[in-house]
Order: sequence, then structure tokens, then C-alpha cells
Amino acid sequence: MGFITKDFLIVSGRYALDWVLVIGFVILGGFLGNMDGARRPFNPYDPAFSFPYHGDTVSVAVLGVVAIAGPAAITLLCCLLAPRSALPALANNPQAPTSLVWKHKLLNWNRAWLSLGLTDALAFFVSNCLKNVFGKPRPHMISVCQPDWDKVAAIVKSTRTGPEGIYAWNPLVTTDICTTTDHDRLSEAFRSFPSGHATMSFAGLTFLSLFFYSTLVLTLSKTSVSKLPFHVFDSHKHSKSSSTSNEKEARERVSKLHPPSLPLLTFIIIISFFCLAMWIGATRYLDFKHAGIDIFAGSCLGFFSAICGTWWYAMPAAGGVAKGRIRAGYREDYRQGRRDLGMETYHEPRGPIGPGETVWLGRQSGEEEMANEPKFHTDPSSSRGMAL
Repeated sequence: MGFITKDFLIVSGRYALDWVLVIGFVILGGFLGNMDGARRPFNPYDPAFSFPYHGDTVSVAVLGVVAIAGPAAITLLCCLLAPRSALPALANNPQAPTSLVWKHKLLNWNRAWLSLGLTDALAFFVSNCLKNVFGKPRPHMISVCQPDWDKVAAIVKSTRTGPEGIYAWNPLVTTDICTTTDHDRLSEAFRSFPSGHATMSFAGLTFLSLFFYSTLVLTLSKTSVSKLPFHVFDSHKHSKSSSTSNEKEARERVSKLHPPSLPLLTFIIIISFFCLAMWIGATRYLDFKHAGIDIFAGSCLGFFSAICGTWWYAMPAAGGVAKGRIRAGYREDYRQGRRDLGMETYHEPRGPIGPGETVWLGRQSGEEEMANEPKFHTDPSSSRGMAL
């Protein structure tokens, strides 16, 4: 069978529409980022806006590498170098041809990048919308504005807040008092909430943490299961004459009841991504670019963007097939619905299935489920049941 099949093209075409929407979000977010948004009135004597101007410790280019290019490269390597055992869609078909394995790897790669793209596009779009709506001044806004203090004094004298002779020493002014000629920098000085660096760094690195964890779970699970202190003779259902196949089946049942944990080193690797994101957010505070609430809001926005992007495509390593992808048309039977099948059970197709291939990861029949469930017998001397 050829590598390119009808089902493979159908799924790829539907993903192409997703790419168009993701790229559209990015373009719209970039357009909003170049707009001159709202500019909130400010108090020129407020020390919160009087910090000196400082350059970026983490430039936009470095942020792009950390939040976009780096996670994209790591997910690419994880998807293409993943072993066959890390492809859940082929769990019931260990003898699947190489062409089918690579189809799943390519589709997983596509889903991983779509998930990352949706994460970053959503964070980029929403953060630029909020920046334009709030128009909050940055801590270094006064140094960028370079106020005309004569105008400020005139505003103070003309603004009364009480009886005659009592004037407002905390006036609210607009950018009309600014003498700077760099209008782009002045517009950027009113885009403090939320922090774009914190948003993008937490979005990309949170996604990378979730992806890396799910990939390691599938890649290292078999190695961890083989180390479990279990032997087939520990089971009441097997005797000393049990075969090697029975031992393998028993070990699989135990692994479902007691899933293996990952090495602590993997936790250190995953948590390091969050530490990098927090460091990037801290640099924005030290560079006088944002207040603490701006960085906190950006971090939450980036985190929830990563959750949304990850959940929508379900991660290539978490389920093998993203949520909602069944409607892409893997099988004509599913489009007709379960009611038209006239069957008590229905096996859900997973992955691009072509003629002559029976790749299933579906529901078990009622009898099989009952057979796989642990049975209990009642001990007359005890009210508890004992698992057989």
C-alpha cells in the first residue's frame, strides 16, 4: 500500500484549515500589536511611573527562541525519534508496517506543532488585545514622555479640588504634556498590562513541560514496568506451570493497577522549564518594564493558553488521536453513527486506517470487560472480599 492514502490526505486537509486559522490569529495579533491603543491618564508626580528607562535583558528575538523556536525543535525531535511503543494508536498492532508508523509520527508532529501554534497564537492575540484596551503606563513612562513641567504647573493651577486657593497637587494629565518625538516608544510606554514576555514565555514553556512529560510517560513506561517487583506466581490465577505469555499478561494487569512513576531526573528537567519562564518574568520587573501585577497576569494568561492548546489537540503522546478528529472521516461507519451499525460493541478507529489494515484501540465487549475485571470472593470469617 502506498504511503499516501485517501484517509491520510483527508486528515491532512482538515489540519490545513486549522493552520490557516492559527496563522490568522498570529497576523491579527501582530496587527493589534502595532496599533496605537488607549493611553490612560496618569499623575506626573507618581513615583510608580518615574523609574529610569532600561534596555531589555531578554530581547524579543531571544524570547522568540525560548517560547517558539525551542519548543518547536524539541517537539519535532520527540515526535520523529519516538519509539514504536510510544505511539498509543499502534498499541494493538506491534507488527504494523513502517509506512504506517511514519504516518502516525508525522501526524503526531503536525498535532504537536498545531498545539504549540494555537498556544502561542492565543497568548499573543489576547495579550495584545488587553494591552490596547487597558493602556496602562509602564514604570518608566515619565522618562520616555519627558513632560513639559510648565504645562504641568499650569494644569495644577487651573485644577481646583476644594475652596479657592486649594489646588490639586496630584493632577491627572494626558500625553499632551509629553515633549518626546519618538511616538513609537511613547505608544509602547502605555502597554504595560499584561506583560507580553511573561505571557509568551509561560505559554511556550508550559506547553513544552506538558508535552515533554506526556512523551516521557509513554517512552519510559515499559522500562519502568519491567522493573516492578512482581512475578506471575504471586497471582492466584496462575500456577507454577504458567507460561511466559501468562506472566506477560499478569504483569500488564498489575501495571494498570500500579502505574509506574518517572525518575526524579525527569521532574527536574520539566520544572526547569517553569524556572526559565519565571526568570524571564523577573527580568521584566528588574528592567522597570512592568509592575508585579502585570507579570502575574501575563503568567496566568500564558499558562491557561498552554492548557487550552494542549487540551484542544489532546497532545500527540496523550491519546494518539486528538479530540474531535474522529469527524475527519477515518471510517465511513462512524459517519453513519453507531445506531446504524446494528452492533452491541463498536471499536473506535485510531489513526489513518487504509484497506487491509486493522488497527484498533477501542472498547471491549461486555464479556471481555467482565473477564478482565478482578473477581472477589467473600471470606466467611471477614466482611472484606479478597481479589483473586
